[in-house]
Amino acid sequence: MGGKSSTSKGGDGQKDRDVAPQRAAAKDKPVQPEQPPATASVPERVQPKAKPVMLPKANPAWNMPPHYQVIKAIGKGSYGSVSECRDTRKDKLVAAKQMKGLFDDLMDCKRILRELAILTKLNSDQVVKVEDIVIPGPQDRFNEIYIVLEICDSDMKKLVKSDVLLSPLHINTLLYNLLVGLKYIHSAGVYHRDLKPANCLVNRDCSVKICDFGLARALGGSKHGADVQDFPQPSGSETRGENQVLVVPSTLTEKRIMTQHVVTRWYRAPELILLQQGYTEAVDMWSVGCIFAELLQMQEGTSIRFLDRGPLFPGSSCFPLSPDRRHSAQKSRAKNDQLETIFNIIGTPKDEEVKAIGLTQEACKYLSGFTKTQGEGLARHFPDVGSDALELLACMLRFLPSERCRVEQALEHRIFGDSEANGRKTIRDVNVERKAAAPIELGFNDAVEIPAKELRRLFLAEMEKFEQII
Repeated sequence: MGGKSSTSKGGDGQKDRDVAPQRAAAKDKPVQPEQPPATASVPERVQPKAKPVMLPKANPAWNMPPHYQVIKAIGKGSYGSVSECRDTRKDKLVAAKQMKGLFDDLMDCKRILRELAILTKLNSDQVVKVEDIVIPGPQDRFNEIYIVLEICDSDMKKLVKSDVLLSPLHINTLLYNLLVGLKYIHSAGVYHRDLKPANCLVNRDCSVKICDFGLARALGGSKHGADVQDFPQPSGSETRGENQVLVVPSTLTEKRIMTQHVVTRWYRAPELILLQQGYTEAVDMWSVGCIFAELLQMQEGTSIRFLDRGPLFPGSSCFPLSPDRRHSAQKSRAKNDQLETIFNIIGTPKDEEVKAIGLTQEACKYLSGFTKTQGEGLARHFPDVGSDALELLACMLRFLPSERCRVEQALEHRIFGDSEANGRKTIRDVNVERKAAAPIELGFNDAVEIPAKELRRLFLAEMEKFEQII
């Protein structure tokens, strides 16, 4: 899989996000993948004709050590740009993410610090790894940072947009590897909150690496309790049997507001759209379901043309960002509302489901404006997909978070076993389904505002801890 990296744009007016590093094949020529026995690899693709994305030229004057040779720009975004580089000391390709004007916006600066702190603490083959951290200039005045990351062949967004078909074995292997990474992340007490195809890097051997943790949240080390599993649950929180569900707290005493509009609208869970006061790791599972739906559009034998592939729920407006909130809930709903797009497929929620999710009066009023419908169902959109895959997809895309399958349940699904669809090859390997040793703790998580001087100190501290690890 080749292809130059591009910038992902959110559909809700948010800033463009940096796209994580991806490697391009020379001159965009297709690369013949390896075909190791008993494993799935993504087949050679035909590069679709598309308008090229204008990327900045690679800047050889980047303030990086001389052993990093800047080759070409492969991405850009609101936080800076990404270039492919060669690390001459290790004789390997890497991706350098440059973030200039680091302290121009202290809120964005804290997000970058959070991403760096989380990434350096995660240790999974399914999460992109930090290779190096470069902070140029005097320690008391630096205003830019470079994060050097491992590089991958492509990402799922580019894969879906390529003129190639995948077997169920390919699709199920990609999904399985994504779920393995998500299990590890959740075991570390981290919600990604921005899972989408562009943030799932892929290689030709179907390995997957989750990236871009700029909107992630680490729940460990909260002043409400050292053990993340004992996190307090707000009203409207959920339980599954005797097991408490990890819930993001939302209290006035914390004086911090959870980011509600956290993922690109098309991959955003209903509870985030409706501003639920406390949400669970189920928000990531909804996003995985949306990604799975796009992969299924690539399945061999599908009637969907590759140019018609796209998000399952491509809404163009979103509560509460309606054009006129002074009117009634129904009148203020814009055309092609995100929730309406969702309900047209999975159906409107029942009254008891709305009550169970614990929404504000405004959100409940907004929901009441939707015409009751059973929805078209997933089978109508995927007539060529087997019942097992549709069953798992439906479990991931349930309105009620407590009814949505958890990552552990998804990993146990039979599509990862010795099934006919997989050519009688077992995908699942419980030995790779690792958990983190302990929840990640960020000492600055509870701080609402951090002055620039303290942020500089925290960046240097994270760099020092990273150097001790490697």
